[in-house]
Amino acid sequence: MLATVALITYQSTRGLEESAEWVARRHAFLDQLGSFDLHLMEVDSAARGYLLASEPQYLPAYQQASQELVDNIRGIQEAIADGQYEQASTRDYETQLVNRLRPLLSKKAAILKGAIATRQAHGLDGAALMLSDGQDENVTRDLRSILTLLRTTEESRLKARSNLSAAIGHASVAVVLLATILSAVILTLAALLILRDIAVRRRAEEILAEEHNLLRSVMDAMPEQVFVTDRQDRFIIDNISHRTFLGVKLAREIEGRTTADFFPAAVAAEMVKDNRAIMQTGKPVLNQEDLVDCRDGEIVWLATTKIPLHDVEGHCIGLVGVSGDISVRKEAEERLRLAAEQLRRSNLELLEFASVASHDLQEPLRKIQAFGDRLKNKCAGALGVAGYDYLERMQDAARRMQILLHDLLTLSRVTSKAQPFGPVDLRKVVQDVVSNLEVRIEQTGAEVEIGNLPIIDADAAQMLQLFQNLLSNALKFQPPGSRPEVSISAKVLDNAESLPGAMPGEEICQIIVRDNGIGFKEEYLERIFQVFQRLHSRSEYEGTGIGLAVCRKIADRHAGTIWAKSAEGDGATFIVTLPVKQRISEANEEAR
Repeated sequence: MLATVALITYQSTRGLEESAEWVARRHAFLDQLGSFDLHLMEVDSAARGYLLASEPQYLPAYQQASQELVDNIRGIQEAIADGQYEQASTRDYETQLVNRLRPLLSKKAAILKGAIATRQAHGLDGAALMLSDGQDENVTRDLRSILTLLRTTEESRLKARSNLSAAIGHASVAVVLLATILSAVILTLAALLILRDIAVRRRAEEILAEEHNLLRSVMDAMPEQVFVTDRQDRFIIDNISHRTFLGVKLAREIEGRTTADFFPAAVAAEMVKDNRAIMQTGKPVLNQEDLVDCRDGEIVWLATTKIPLHDVEGHCIGLVGVSGDISVRKEAEERLRLAAEQLRRSNLELLEFASVASHDLQEPLRKIQAFGDRLKNKCAGALGVAGYDYLERMQDAARRMQILLHDLLTLSRVTSKAQPFGPVDLRKVVQDVVSNLEVRIEQTGAEVEIGNLPIIDADAAQMLQLFQNLLSNALKFQPPGSRPEVSISAKVLDNAESLPGAMPGEEICQIIVRDNGIGFKEEYLERIFQVFQRLHSRSEYEGTGIGLAVCRKIADRHAGTIWAKSAEGDGATFIVTLPVKQRISEANEEAR
């Protein structure tokens, strides 16, 4: 009985082992199909990446994946030839399907090569036109349908073999039960354990293959350099971008190698030191920017993030790195820094020039007025009526020149003599402006209405200057004999992406200054905020045409805007919009 049980067990076990070996070979065949599908995706990804970006780095990946597809077809054919088939028709059927793969693959290669050549010769539009007819998609669909048929056939065979194995196991158990209950129990447990192990192993292999393919696809799709190393600084896996940067084409050419194989000794030693510190401390390095010397003598800027890699028990087994070449960005930053520095020096020179020029020009004007006054006092009789008129005009021109120089200096000092931002009560500022213009308000009989005005972050002196200019204009530009009416109000709103100086959702202050003056045509709206632009002659209304330009510059400095609405003869409404809380730092303000 024991001999019979042993013989039956031996034969059953041998049959199961042969079945397991057969299943393993068929899984290898399925792996070839999965690899073919993966490389087909890599061909499409690399080719379309080149067609879209015209980056040469995609061509090696495309060529490599194309060669891998040819190797996959050869492996599939060898697996069919080496396989054991219950029916010859199944082998013939799979052979026919595989024979259809090669011409379809050649056709797809021809389509993509044509598109790449067209991209190189005629740009993206020509390549897109070649692919828009759907030929490439049809070929890819045919290839994947053949893969699906092959995979379905093999899975059916695996299922049938699994059923056969189960039947063999059950038959063995039945025979053993006749021999002895104990032997039957033992053999039953053994058979069940073996079957479960095979199923678990098969599922584990499938899951592992799926996860590996997904990880590889995601990594290769990333433009950054992605790599994983072990505790000995040996590369385990990386993506196409990383291999391209290191000058390596195939993944197997980098596996097991270290940074010392690709960088100068000093650079590699520093990298290894940093990697070991990360693994020992468990603290990642995020976006570290380094200037790196490569073996070919090229010097590049890299922004690198390295994170420790832990196993299920929490032990550090290596690290994951993501690196990007930021040489172009660093070069642009340096150019921007130099340009900003040059602009800063230029602005300082202009400010010095404006200050010196205004001082030097004021002196001759004062002398013109002083000697004009002496001529009036001492030689008035000898000048005659015409001479006296000429002298009056000369002195009036000198006074206008003084006012003009003063206003120009005021305009230039909006940023050069600015004070830091702080809380400013706009209502108190407007009340101070009304107090400064009290005489003019009484002379014109003006009515000034002040509404609720908030407290905002601002330069108090410049807010005083802003309201004084707006209120002065409202009092000045009135029809003869009219009684000015001016209202100043404000409301706090949520920024709806309309004000660059405030983030969406932050509070902004909208100040409205409305008068009943002569107004203006809105076609001149932009003109009134420009320096020296006047809509009326000096004989009608005094001024230099700089006041509103100063207002706009003050609004710009506060990251705000100023605008106006008006109609000729119907008054004017000026709208100033400012952030309630200033977000501009002193360095950014200087740059502005």
